[in-house]
Amino acid sequence: MVDKEIKTHLVKKIAKNNKVCTSCDNLIDVGDAYHLEEGVNQHLHSLIARQFCSDCYAKYGEIKLLKQK
Repeated sequence: MVDKEIKTHLVKKIAKNNKVCTSCDNLIDVGDAYHLEEGVNQHLHSLIARQFCSDCYAKYGEIKLLKQK
């Protein structure tokens, strides 16, 4: 079986509407910085892209957050 996993990385964004952190379920308010998962070489649909608050990003780092499934 061929593994079709999409390579991803996190990109820092500013919230234009309220969001919820995928890791801790805390609210990300409008105007707050957060980190959005994006595909490196392929498009990652917004329905499956994870978003993390800055606190989780600072606490765990990109590699550890992306390994969570």
